[in-house]
Amino acid sequence: MKKLYAVLFLALSVWSCKPAETEPATAYDYFPLEKGNFIIYDVTQTQYALAQDSVRSQYQIKELVADAFTGLDGEPSFRLERYRRNSQQQAWAIDSVWTARRTLNQAIRTENNVPYVKLWFPIYVKQTWNGNVLNSNDPDEYEVTQLDEPLKIGTNDFSKTLTVVQENKVSAIDLVNRKEIYAKGVGLIYRERTELYYCQSGDCFGQNKIDFGTRFIQQISSYGKE
Repeated sequence: MKKLYAVLFLALSVWSCKPAETEPATAYDYFPLEKGNFIIYDVTQTQYALAQDSVRSQYQIKELVADAFTGLDGEPSFRLERYRRNSQQQAWAIDSVWTARRTLNQAIRTENNVPYVKLWFPIYVKQTWNGNVLNSNDPDEYEVTQLDEPLKIGTNDFSKTLTVVQENKVSAIDLVNRKEIYAKGVGLIYRERTELYYCQSGDCFGQNKIDFGTRFIQQISSYGKE
């Protein structure tokens, strides 16, 4: 009987240590692909240079899920038509066309002809994978840091979101932060790419004075279906 209790205790201990997962069928909702879905993003891009004023630009991007097609690998994909305008008073102008698709265990976006594995199913906190596994770039480890968490961006409230950190590095010489946030039933709602490189000369070393760099923030403004 003691041996039986020991086995049961061990089994329960192993089960309790298993990370919480979002099953693939449910997790797919974080990367929805349905023709006519669109998201409008507010984008702020800032460029930095030592001894110069930063240069800031703001504009909007609209991503529309367009027609489905069969890729070279035989898998179904969707066109992502991307439009841009500098203000809400301007008409949308086509900016680029990307693609997106889901496989049994991957969510893939091809951006400027480069495929990235954005999500890996099933999803769980502290999950990691190589986002560049489908391209020829150096390995790039992505990590899920939050899952099924509520988040408010602007006037939009999302009951369940997941955060994927692609890189987070802080040192005396640079600061690099790349992350994406997805909302269930919506898709990508926030993207940040910050790369700042600090001055290394004797009179400014260690003072976090930016020598050069960029900060790119893309966050959802509205979404719907056409």
